[in-house]
Amino acid sequence: MTDPEPTVGRRVTIKDVARAAGVGVVSVSRALNDQPGVSNETRERIRETARSLGYRPNRHARFLKLSSSRSIALMMKGIDNPFFQQMLETVENAARERDYLLSVIKVPHYADEVDEAIMLVDEEAVAGLIFLGGNFTHQPGDLARLQVPFVLSTIGQLEGIDPGSYSSVAVDDFAESRRATQYLLGLGHRRIALLGVGLRDSSVGMLRRRGYQAALADAGSPSDDGLVRGLDLNGRSPYSFEYGYQLMTRLLAERPDVTGIFAVADVIAIGALKAALDHGLRVPQDLSIVGFDGIQVGQYVHPSLTTLVQPALEIAELTCQILFDSISGAPARQELLQGELRLGGTAGPPRRGDLVGPR
Repeated sequence: MTDPEPTVGRRVTIKDVARAAGVGVVSVSRALNDQPGVSNETRERIRETARSLGYRPNRHARFLKLSSSRSIALMMKGIDNPFFQQMLETVENAARERDYLLSVIKVPHYADEVDEAIMLVDEEAVAGLIFLGGNFTHQPGDLARLQVPFVLSTIGQLEGIDPGSYSSVAVDDFAESRRATQYLLGLGHRRIALLGVGLRDSSVGMLRRRGYQAALADAGSPSDDGLVRGLDLNGRSPYSFEYGYQLMTRLLAERPDVTGIFAVADVIAIGALKAALDHGLRVPQDLSIVGFDGIQVGQYVHPSLTTLVQPALEIAELTCQILFDSISGAPARQELLQGELRLGGTAGPPRRGDLVGPR
């Protein structure tokens, strides 16, 4: 515990309590609201610190602040992701047209975006939240603590959560990933690798892996764990060109028999394409690659990327519409949109000696 800074002449805030107790703001919020996530010892220390500082939650002032706010927060988990970047202008324009200020908050891959948002809502005047990217595993109690309208964008229906408690807009990641993998199967590929996320990751990459596995099962293609690739990166984001290059390099060294690749994001697919070309492979003659997202740069690499395209602008527009409807009192709703398979130059039939007929 550190010595508190002087608070004479001003109201003690939750940040003052956190600083004095030597913990984070989220821990203070959980302790003072009797929520799980902190030990009993820490909870008592925080409460004693709050009492000693004279902290009192000003719920009336907070209500007035929120009810008059003209600010929207966009919680971006993957701020460098090109797919999210193409949605940002649409969200900015929608907020501006309604005379709202948009604040873009970068959420690290390792962080819990809901915890970050709870802290923001506790301290700032925010009328609504958009979560762009993130996990699909959250506790109902945590979502309830947000206390402002919010929309999960690019995150579909949450498992085990009452649909009436949240809004979401996304493609069906499971179904669309199955469709992308089925395309490779239809070309004749059977040794299809997945370039994805680590086993502990709970982002959409996990749903896309399940879709890939379902497609193989539907085709009667035997499961091969050696072709399912993903690394736990100690909190760093796997959605990058470098990560795709790394996964592809390791795969080619260990499984040169692979003929097809499904990557759970275009940035991973493009990194894999570069690795394949650097290793002297011809794409698609020696190796086929299919991505997911439909980012613009995929049309400018050579060969152009075959990918499952998400309707980015439609997702962004519908996200904003639902959020502002919710601010006006509309009930929660979930929207699942359809993607489109865009054929480029990175996918074709397998090498003649590797062609396997229908089973």
